[in-house]
Amino acid sequence: MRKIEIGIKDKDYLDFLSICIEEELSVEDKLKNIIRYHLITYRNRKKMRNEKLL
Repeated sequence: MRKIEIGIKDKDYLDFLSICIEEELSVEDKLKNIIRYHLITYRNRKKMRNEKLL
């Protein structure tokens, strides 16, 4: 497992925290969901490109 640290402005963090609270998720869980979503879309796009080549 990897640890990721990012630097963001206080206002951006507070806005993101508000989103997490509305969705009843922790900041960590919300970030994991975002990363998971992007990985799924990336892999699907890659898979579609490979299918077109065949």
